[in-house]
Amino acid sequence: MRIAIISDIHGNQVALEAVLHDLSQQAPVDHLVIAGDLCLNGPRPKEVLQLIQSLQCPVIQGNVDVDTITGAPTKSPKKRRIIAWTQEQIGQEGIDYLSALPFSHLITNPHGSNALIVHASPRTQNEAIFPTASDETLEEQLGSLNATIGALAFGHLHIPYVRHWRQLLLVDVGSCGLPRDEDARASYGLLTWQDGSWHAEIRRVSYDIEQVVRQLRECGIPHARSRIKILTTAKY
Repeated sequence: MRIAIISDIHGNQVALEAVLHDLSQQAPVDHLVIAGDLCLNGPRPKEVLQLIQSLQCPVIQGNVDVDTITGAPTKSPKKRRIIAWTQEQIGQEGIDYLSALPFSHLITNPHGSNALIVHASPRTQNEAIFPTASDETLEEQLGSLNATIGALAFGHLHIPYVRHWRQLLLVDVGSCGLPRDEDARASYGLLTWQDGSWHAEIRRVSYDIEQVVRQLRECGIPHARSRIKILTTAKY
């Protein structure tokens, strides 16, 4: 069994198209899952939603998808302006689509342990699972997971990594559209069940970042300069 997971697209259509092209060049996958944070903070939110819907694959809801639905009334004025612009771009139909997305997606493995895909953690859409988290912290975050789960894939942190903890393979697939690990290439993950265990691969994909910079300058998104800086520096 092979599973592709793409997370944190953030309205970056060019990066998503590059990732999908790279995926098409790999060995076939049995499942493709989109792990949330679809359209906020990028220049092409509507186009990204349309492309995702055309894939006809499982899609889960991320924390900024919730912000886009609610308008995030407690967030800063700067954030609310970007959210309002995104809401205008995707319209009520797009907001309704985001509202209907589930929290997680479970893939049953008939040959062994199952794979669970969430946006951030199995508990909330905002709680990051850090690569340096202590056993005590991971016990609190993951200790209640069903023992039938052997792989947990997620995004949210925008920093890809692979880690083993107890029976779990933890895979942060990174961000397709807005990496924060000082590598501006798009990121996604592949999970493979082979020889009785789960294995992970993080793939990095180059794409035309300058095209996205031009889109950010021209699309009318508020605070475009700060969005460009984050995109091009790929760091917090």
